[in-house]
Amino acid sequence: MNRLTLAVLLAGLAVLATGCGKKEADKPVEKVVNVTTAVATKKDLPIVESAMGSTTAIGVAQALDPNSVHRRAFSVRLPFPEHVARQLRIGQSVQLTSFDDATRAATARIREIRPSLNSSTQTMEVIAELPAGREWYSIGSVRGEVVVGVHRGATVVPEQAVVLRPAGAVVYVPQANIVKEHPVQLGAQRNGEMEILTGLKAGETVVVDGAGMLSDGAKIKARETGAAVATPAVAEKK
Repeated sequence: MNRLTLAVLLAGLAVLATGCGKKEADKPVEKVVNVTTAVATKKDLPIVESAMGSTTAIGVAQALDPNSVHRRAFSVRLPFPEHVARQLRIGQSVQLTSFDDATRAATARIREIRPSLNSSTQTMEVIAELPAGREWYSIGSVRGEVVVGVHRGATVVPEQAVVLRPAGAVVYVPQANIVKEHPVQLGAQRNGEMEILTGLKAGETVVVDGAGMLSDGAKIKARETGAAVATPAVAEKK
């Protein structure tokens, strides 16, 4: 046996001897995501359109006239898109929210729908009015919302349950301790709820908190009913 062959054999034996004392390689850590769930329900979902309007200085001054025993009527100009304005009617209610204080809201009525079309914005001006004596006013921008329709028997889930992926929107349906990814088609969104047009049926359960951390087949652990949903979802070692 020549020296080169002997050196190769000795090197191989050294490698084997070094590995004999090592433990088996650790397996990858499997993660389990803590989640909360909700059941998809059916309900009548209002279809709402909104516009950003404004008040006039004279309107505010008249509403706050200290010489008046009662506050006068308060008007707001709301430029709605033409296709929305043509669905509205005189006397229809408008929900007003002030940018000065988003917690303060009031319900006004449409007093006038001006037929002229703004050619640059393709909007029509709608005048909403609060009756005299109402303790509400706003200086500057105002948000006005009107209901233009209702989706009857819409399937809805909490909007946190919907996750936007590159291929589209999905929800995650628990099956034992794993989840199944369901591609869905979205409809209207209102007050923290999202309408599901296809891909999910009413009565099915979906993941809410923690949905963004999941993928198809991911393992989950549902928090007990009544647990604080504001608790952030975390991944824990199994």
